Amino acid sequence: MQEVINLRQRKAYEYLKDDIYKYILYGGSAGSGKSFLGCEWLMQCGYFLPETRWFIGRNNLKDCRESVLVTWTKVAQRHNFPHYKPNDNGIKFSNGSEIIFLDLTLYPKKDPMFERLGSKEYTGGWIEEAGEVHYKAFEVLKSRIGRHLNDKYGIPPKLFLTCNPKKNWLYTDFYKPHILGIIKAPYCYIPALCTDNPYLTDDYIRNLNEIKDKAMRERLLYGNWDYENEPGSLCDFDAISDCFTNTAPAGKKSISADLAMQGRDKFIVGLWNGLRCTIKIDKDKSTGKSIEEDLRDLMQKNGVGHSQTVADSDGLGAYLNSYIEGIKTFHGGATALNPDLYASIKDECAFKLAEKINNRELQIICNEEQKQLIIEELQLLINANIDDDKAKKRIISKERMKEIIQRSPDYLDMLLMGMIYHLGVKQIQLQKFESWHKKK
Repeated sequence: MQEVINLRQRKAYEYLKDDIYKYILYGGSAGSGKSFLGCEWLMQCGYFLPETRWFIGRNNLKDCRESVLVTWTKVAQRHNFPHYKPNDNGIKFSNGSEIIFLDLTLYPKKDPMFERLGSKEYTGGWIEEAGEVHYKAFEVLKSRIGRHLNDKYGIPPKLFLTCNPKKNWLYTDFYKPHILGIIKAPYCYIPALCTDNPYLTDDYIRNLNEIKDKAMRERLLYGNWDYENEPGSLCDFDAISDCFTNTAPAGKKSISADLAMQGRDKFIVGLWNGLRCTIKIDKDKSTGKSIEEDLRDLMQKNGVGHSQTVADSDGLGAYLNSYIEGIKTFHGGATALNPDLYASIKDECAFKLAEKINNRELQIICNEEQKQLIIEELQLLINANIDDDKAKKRIISKERMKEIIQRSPDYLDMLLMGMIYHLGVKQIQLQKFESWHKKK
């Protein structure tokens, strides 16, 4: 089999063959040979290493089958390679090697921890369109490579990722450290542009140039990671990332809780010390009684009073108020403390949260998985009325947020509620909060 001649691809091959790097990200613009490289690498691995087991994973199994097999066929034809047979589950080689197609879709209710991947053993694998894949899938697959015949052949585990720019875990774990010159093994990143691909037609590049959406053109034509996807974004992405390394001074303690029982969204509670928020409770399923007990325990252990605790008022908040007298219930649609400027109290809190983020005043303490989800959710702080200077300030609806991230923004809701204690209003104004949950 011939090697590819694209210089960027050859650089990627060096990393895919060495003993230093395990997690190799290759990508940038569209048409940079990402899929071709992934198929050719696995074709060589499967052919020259009999009986080995590899995977190709994507956010959608149907897309994985269809898009990969189209490119695979082109690569096989270029190399006159007949030693394989595709099927619904993957690709079988005549020497016993196989490539398995993996569904990397996040199923929040059925399999939020990607446990379906936990029992599999692979020699190595490829995550295609990694920007669409949940961080947890990447973490689980890291533990599944290097477990099938690697010792026999003396080869290290390799997890290859290809992508177009996306401001998520790929940005924070690969791109930003690469740009700053601080990326370290076992991670590496190889930027690739369509102009690096000698096989690309002029029509393909012309079509990329004609994309009207500026952010999409920046991503797909120029491989720009620092694109601005939403003109109404309230927060700079770097400022969002800095929330996890900022150092906020201690201050007044409070608690904010986004409530959820079994079958609904997540039960998320943040303990605040000034503008330092620590995620203390993060549960997928809870009963009304366990929610009450968890909150009482957190309040008592940290010296937080009932009046310093706020919870959403969608029924559960009212329930809790009956058992934990004096806690504040938050109704997002209630009148803002500054009604001339903001459409609702939720919008006022959202803009205050964005202000604290951009000023590097907010510190969030959490684990790595929570960090990735929070980064995704804080990007949902988007001005819904950016084109109307006379309209009151409002963020996009929760329904729109769910459409974007395909789940409920529970961490964002918790952080928003925590801002009620940081609006800079007098106590007499804050007392209005007591009746907000009664308003419609």
